[in-house]
Amino acid sequence: MILIAIMMLLLTGDIWAEELGEGGVTLPILNYMAGTRAMGLGSAYTALSDEITSLYWNPAGLGRLNKQQVYAMYEKLYESSTYWFGGYALPFYGIGVFGVGMIYLSTGDIVGTGPLQEDLGVYSDTQSMVIISYGAPVNYLKKFSSRHLKFLDVGISMKLIKHTMYTYSSYGIAFDIGAKYVPIKTSKIFKDFIFGLVVQNILPPSNKLGTEREWYPLKIKLGVCYRMLYDTLLINLDFSQILFREHSPELNIGLEYLFMNMFRIRTGYKEGVSAGLGMEIEDFSFDYALNYNFNLGLVHQFSASFRFGGVR
Repeated sequence: MILIAIMMLLLTGDIWAEELGEGGVTLPILNYMAGTRAMGLGSAYTALSDEITSLYWNPAGLGRLNKQQVYAMYEKLYESSTYWFGGYALPFYGIGVFGVGMIYLSTGDIVGTGPLQEDLGVYSDTQSMVIISYGAPVNYLKKFSSRHLKFLDVGISMKLIKHTMYTYSSYGIAFDIGAKYVPIKTSKIFKDFIFGLVVQNILPPSNKLGTEREWYPLKIKLGVCYRMLYDTLLINLDFSQILFREHSPELNIGLEYLFMNMFRIRTGYKEGVSAGLGMEIEDFSFDYALNYNFNLGLVHQFSASFRFGGVR
């Protein structure tokens, strides 16, 4: 996976090098936290990710799902903006897990004003993204004798993105690749760790909304999770860096504590303080999270998921 990531970065390096001087804006839909558990952890979720929202965070996290899962999330953003996410995962024995998700971001009604202060009417700025993912233990793809590779999962996501504002629309497609390693039985030193790696927005499109070019940031993310107290306390760290741009690296941290084998308390940091609470009742999960951004203020997010059936 590291070799593939390096090859893909070399292939896309020339594309990004040509665009460095063109400016552009990052689509907001690529930056919001799609998943209430991840939001409560301050987006430190690259290594821990292990359910349907993995198709957004790290597609390799889908690989060990042993039941079908449906997921729905709602977030009330600033002003009248709203953010939705829904997904479905389907595991197949000996093949892997397929997932599909839909993300929708809307600003609500905007009163348009032209350069001469003329009334342009009411419109909305909407962004949507369909994600199609696949994740599996690497042993499913090829049988290895190495005991280390038996605990390595890999995954890939394809993202189809649409942005509509006023009378303008743009379309794009990008890919993420990810890996996840859980050395439970292979190392006495690292047996309590989980490691994750993701490269996001590979082979980004060159598209414009009106006269403004939209930017899909090519990003590499490294994550580590340390499990303590019989896996009841999880400490998560994420390091991310946007490549081929002058951009500072980002470090996120998140903590999660499980008690009564039912409730989870979370906190984290990503450009502000996050907190969250989760409850699990058999195959049902309910989560709430809030994030206080030092520049934008407070937002709330709610989600519910249900696991059913089994491996096909």
